[in-house]
Amino acid sequence: MPIHMSTQTSSVWEVMRSQFILDHQVNRPEVQRQLKWLAAHPQYISQLSQSRPYIYHIVTEIKKRKMPGEIALLPLIESAFDPFSYSKVGAAGLWQIMPHTGKELGLKKDWWTDNRRSIAPSTRAALNYLGYLNHFFNGNWDLTFAAYDAGEGTVLRAIKRAGQNQKQGNYWTIALPHETRMYVPRLLALAEVIAHPERYNAHLPLIPHKPYFEEVKINNPIDLNHAAKLAGMSYNELIKLNPGFNRWTASPNEPFKLLIPKTNVDQFYQNLAISTRRLERQLTYHYVQAGDTIKSISKRYYTTANLIRTLNQLSDEELKPGQKLLIPIEQLYIEHQHPISQPLPQLPELIKVVHIVQENEYLDDIAKKYKTSPEMILEWNHLTQQAFLKKNQQLIIWKKP
Repeated sequence: MPIHMSTQTSSVWEVMRSQFILDHQVNRPEVQRQLKWLAAHPQYISQLSQSRPYIYHIVTEIKKRKMPGEIALLPLIESAFDPFSYSKVGAAGLWQIMPHTGKELGLKKDWWTDNRRSIAPSTRAALNYLGYLNHFFNGNWDLTFAAYDAGEGTVLRAIKRAGQNQKQGNYWTIALPHETRMYVPRLLALAEVIAHPERYNAHLPLIPHKPYFEEVKINNPIDLNHAAKLAGMSYNELIKLNPGFNRWTASPNEPFKLLIPKTNVDQFYQNLAISTRRLERQLTYHYVQAGDTIKSISKRYYTTANLIRTLNQLSDEELKPGQKLLIPIEQLYIEHQHPISQPLPQLPELIKVVHIVQENEYLDDIAKKYKTSPEMILEWNHLTQQAFLKKNQQLIIWKKP
């Protein structure tokens, strides 16, 4: 049955259909096989529900560039709309961008972030890449999609082996890897199902065509778990919109953007303005002086030597005078069961330590050592009750000075 939406808001599928411009070539046996496969595997189409946070942005960006609306379905094939998806060969994100391709497309990838997973940057890069490939293959979208999957070199060599001219290459008659031979027919079949769901007895998820998230500019590093609480959402929900972060926060060297659901943006700004407790992990720089060691620096800033090594990716203990080190200066106020929008009481300042789990050491023992509770340790480290501690595992502990 077709989906019926409110007359005030179109469904994202209706808008997507209006942007379809390609011939879906439904008479080709390759496309027919894919249509039959989709009919036999309705759970594949049901994965479109995972596109809800991202699909409006993708469709809108495609429309801005006047590109085929069918492109919006590529992330279903690539990653099932999972921004944390990784392939065996290292491709990542909704659009499954390879490391070297991401670098060429200007996607930042360092200790702090991997923008191949970030929603807006990866979408922009993928569309740029598709635009480049389409120009390379002279407007042939079949070859463009094949090259997106297998690489332009693979497709170009297949065209040459077939004795065809690059400007007149025919996707359907050249010898390509098995996955790529299925890739384009599946995309065309998917687009055909979206175009005519009633014809194929497909049930599309109810997703209105309206913005799901809004970009919020943050000038200073902020703990993402704290940001989630300010927005009135779970940490997992926030990370689903901001999957590009590799750490608890963004790089301290520059402002960054958070994606927040539009329904939560006002709450986020309000709570950010009135919150009296901070869970920000503030960072500063220390310039190494003669005689400094990592251990002495860690004591000076009330942090741990291991965290300094990790933040600065140090492989040994040797420091050079004048060397610039990133140092965490962290403060936390314990949160009580008060609504975050209400004024919070003055609570004792704590410092953070990193506890290294020893052999045969249990959570109760660690909690007793630091005069806290096992539940607090689990919460600080985002662990469940079922989690097992491993030797040398690092645990964050907040304690009184």
